[in-house]
Amino acid sequence: MRRHAVTILAVAAGCVGLSVLAGRPAGGGIIDLGESAGFTFSQPTVQTQVGTFDTLFNEYLLDTGASGIVVGAAASQELGAAGLQTVATYYDFGIGGREATQVSAPYDFRFAGANGVPITLPTTRIQTSGGNFGFYAGIAGMPLMIDRTVGLDLTAQADFSNFGTGAIDVQFGSGPLPNRAHQYSVPLSMRLFPMDGQVDPGDPLPVYAPLPFAPVEVQYGANRRAGSFLVDTGAMLSLLSSQVAIDLGLDANGDGFLEDNAVDFVEVAGVGGSLFMPVFNVDAVSIRAAGGVDLMARKMRVGVLDIDPSLAGVLGMDLLNSGWDLYGANIFLGLDPGPPPGIDHVDFDFRGAATTLQAEMRLTLSATRDTAAAEGPLVLSATGSQTQVQLGLPLIAGRGPLSVGGSGTVILDAVNLLTGTTTVQAGGSLRIATADALLGSPTVVQPGGRLELAQGIIARLPSLTLAGGTLAASALTVNGTSGIAHLIVASGTVTGSPALAVGVGGTVHLPRGARHVLTVSSLAVDQAAGGRIDIGTGRIDIAAGGIAQADLRADLVAARNGGAWDGPAGIGTSATVGNAAGRSIGYRVTGSGSGAATVAWAAFGDVNLDGQVNFTDISLLNNSGLFNAGGSAGDWYEGDFNYDGRVTLTDIMLMNNTGLFGAGSYLPTTPLRAGGLPPSTLDTGRVSLTAAVPEPSTGLLAVAAGSVATVAAMRRRLRRQQARSAAYDA
Repeated sequence: MRRHAVTILAVAAGCVGLSVLAGRPAGGGIIDLGESAGFTFSQPTVQTQVGTFDTLFNEYLLDTGASGIVVGAAASQELGAAGLQTVATYYDFGIGGREATQVSAPYDFRFAGANGVPITLPTTRIQTSGGNFGFYAGIAGMPLMIDRTVGLDLTAQADFSNFGTGAIDVQFGSGPLPNRAHQYSVPLSMRLFPMDGQVDPGDPLPVYAPLPFAPVEVQYGANRRAGSFLVDTGAMLSLLSSQVAIDLGLDANGDGFLEDNAVDFVEVAGVGGSLFMPVFNVDAVSIRAAGGVDLMARKMRVGVLDIDPSLAGVLGMDLLNSGWDLYGANIFLGLDPGPPPGIDHVDFDFRGAATTLQAEMRLTLSATRDTAAAEGPLVLSATGSQTQVQLGLPLIAGRGPLSVGGSGTVILDAVNLLTGTTTVQAGGSLRIATADALLGSPTVVQPGGRLELAQGIIARLPSLTLAGGTLAASALTVNGTSGIAHLIVASGTVTGSPALAVGVGGTVHLPRGARHVLTVSSLAVDQAAGGRIDIGTGRIDIAAGGIAQADLRADLVAARNGGAWDGPAGIGTSATVGNAAGRSIGYRVTGSGSGAATVAWAAFGDVNLDGQVNFTDISLLNNSGLFNAGGSAGDWYEGDFNYDGRVTLTDIMLMNNTGLFGAGSYLPTTPLRAGGLPPSTLDTGRVSLTAAVPEPSTGLLAVAAGSVATVAAMRRRLRRQQARSAAYDA
């Protein structure tokens, strides 16, 4: 992973626990703010003066995530040289951990917004520090904002006329917030945290004030987590706690470590120092506004950092100010800036918040963004082939279901945030034409339905269940990050002979109770990343050159687990297997190890994997010439049924003990229910699929020896082996 530095300021003196939010009431909806720009460099600032000291370093970051006023190293040195007095040490806590600061004597603290009119906090004790706050001389926290209104005009970043600077316009006031068109109200809860950083209980405390928290929901794939997030105008990048990140599924390989799944690392700095933080991509971050409206930014990059065990997350300026840096820069350069970003104004009403611990944030949206997304339940049908935009649905989101029917083809060619189930009904046809079209929607193809993955598209789905319809694809990527997390082929047909790759916690399931055949052009299973195929009672046919014999055997050995075939990775089965059941997984490769290959649920002795144990298998066994051949390596189709690399009497006895010689097909005939599983498997996860077959009247090898000459040679070898064993025992 590459590492680079980004200054992110989030100075919380305390934290709040994760809370589950109520469902959206009637009249709610989802407003799409567009894709996030990643993070922002622009943050609100104020000009300051401490006492009567005239200083150069006087631009402070206006930070709703800071409970006090903290001066950085350079400004602290300048103030100290000018005569600022400090009287005590106070240990503050922030993004980098615990840090000793110095509490000043009381001074008038003056600050001003964009209009330059000074506001005074009388006899205020600030904190000086050795901290590095990036571009800013210090952090001006909630004491400047409590009991007044604060407006952030983001559109000012695009105004370079009349000597404008393209900076966020900060305005302080005492009256009601302005009412604007396309405005949404977000309730804030204020939290006042204990001030317990004194060295001596009698030491004076620095100025401090409560911090604002907003209801936020984060989505990754089909997973959603909601909670109260610290609203932090001092954070360039929004943050999640480790627990929320794990709950969302960001630990894709399930190894308990987030760092090895990160897409990047950035250095973050604030009170307490700096550290490197892992960064992840999430699909959406939504702010819950009054009336159950979700203001949603898509494709967010978030950091994961545990500031305090009870803090669920931080809502930063990367969402509130997303897109304005580039928009303003393009205007300054005379380039076409494109459509305006999602949010024009952010207004806070902190009047009375010190006593009521309630406040309000109003977000004014760009008129072009103030459109509700389509939510389920939705039923789509097309005339011929129609895209979702042609059907009037530029974005589909929410928790409701989506059904596709009719006789035409519906084409999903946009990133959708739907987490309800998508069902392709009988006669319906759905084409996924962009990777994230159904990134959070479990998808089911019913009998008579058709799902097509467009050429070159690696579809991202939490699960895909083929329950009797058709899946058409040239490639199937099954993993928990960029592909189909879980592919369940219960019944139906997979066409196109796709290239199948399984990794990063991905699973493929074939049915138990039927001999389903999956044909692929190639097969790759990443065992180290937890990729697993459960072939059930089915079979996979792989085209010539689609997998090396050594790789296929390694995939099988990884899942074999002593013959139970339930290992966590590789190619296994949830159907009953083992010596007692007489079932296992077999494989066969034609040519010299690079030809066409087959892997299948099989009985011991079914060398050619045709579902029977008969003279053909005995002949193939004999012709391999590996029986009792010392150190010679063997494969399933040469008689090595227990995967020990040799063909010995143990393998022959496994074959004999099945009692299947000459009994016809042993393959299961259990009727399929909806979903493709026999009834008992729905609860137990295991079912005995041993076919009821008559026992041969004599032993397998005796029958074989009396039938064809080729088997006689094997019989003589077996007898010699038995004689040697008897002599040894004597």
